Amino acid sequence: MEQNNNSSKSINDMLPPELITQILLRLSVKHLGRVKSVSKFWNNLISNPNFAKSHFELSLAPTHRCIFIPEVTIDHRSIDLDALSHATYADAAAATITKISPSPAAADNDSDPDYDDHIVLGSCRGFIALYQYPHSFVIWNPLTGSHRIISCHHIAKISDMATNCYYSFGGQLLFGFGYDATRDDYLVVLAWKDEKKNQEGHFDFFSLRFNSWSSFKEDVIIPDQLKRRKKWANSVFFNGAIHWLNHDGDYDAIATILVFDTSKRKGFLEIAVPEQVGRYYPCHLTVLGGCLALYYDKDDDDYDKSVIWVMKEYNVQSSWTSYEIPSSYFEPVCLSEDGDFIGFDESPGMSKYNVRGELLMRFDRSCNQIGYVSYSVYTESLLILPNDGSEEKEGSSSVKEFIS
Repeated sequence: MEQNNNSSKSINDMLPPELITQILLRLSVKHLGRVKSVSKFWNNLISNPNFAKSHFELSLAPTHRCIFIPEVTIDHRSIDLDALSHATYADAAAATITKISPSPAAADNDSDPDYDDHIVLGSCRGFIALYQYPHSFVIWNPLTGSHRIISCHHIAKISDMATNCYYSFGGQLLFGFGYDATRDDYLVVLAWKDEKKNQEGHFDFFSLRFNSWSSFKEDVIIPDQLKRRKKWANSVFFNGAIHWLNHDGDYDAIATILVFDTSKRKGFLEIAVPEQVGRYYPCHLTVLGGCLALYYDKDDDDYDKSVIWVMKEYNVQSSWTSYEIPSSYFEPVCLSEDGDFIGFDESPGMSKYNVRGELLMRFDRSCNQIGYVSYSVYTESLLILPNDGSEEKEGSSSVKEFIS
């Protein structure tokens, strides 16, 4: 009789809520989506913003993906990089691809059909930052759909941001997207030149928590070499700060890496790049294996090759380590668990090289970039943007107690 009573009990009756919460926090995002239907309690728990935040920060199995943004309003594609890094055969890439509905930028852009493509500018905590011509930014979580469209029309009016080729962003100097952990806020930062006031430099930020633009004013001094730039610089959010490559002029040598701490907000710091890097342009900034990295094409020897520099210990100059890939225009996307580079080269799909530059595998055409204007690597999360969902909704306080 006792056996029958136990068999009729649900898992919620057999385990305390605190233990269920701790178990769910250790599941991957993909598996959480599958178990939401187990019970109303599980669905409410997994859907709660406090759970999403704890899951992202404590997850033992984060999922890293690469999303492709198309030239036209069609489904986006997203590749599971973790699954790809474990692949043992060339056509394994097809099984890791997920179709994602068009971004809010594409869905909402009905005003100008001539500019229906959108450029990826960075990622942070599962959110993708997009630029939408002529004067909007979109912050979007491809998994949850949480998004915010941000207008910078007031800046475009007094800069040449919207009048030049939108791939160069006109008078924009720097764009950045990052997270302020001390205020639990996401920031869009924009350095730009006032074309009507003798190229006067400005450094503004948009708070997604307060939904407004503000200026850093005299607190942040824009480096002089930036004021000579004509093209935008992309950013990488890493180690609690936004990073940019700082070119001395427009197409000149790389001087340093500019660093802006989103919590301290006290101005720019600088990280020196290896001396060998300075004369190569274009050079790109990325994150590989949890480390800041640079890569560029080097064609001044007997054969073309790509060079990758990885800073194995943050802001320690002696920790820069170089690797050479015997392929021009190799763009590393991620570092596998075995320490191999996975990225794009001249082949139709993606390729995997070891640290000695030996080609290990070429993946099939299903993960090529044809028809896509840009891509971004991001970590999947259940997070929503501030004020996009009620953090005080019914059951929120009790869920928070289980998590803490």
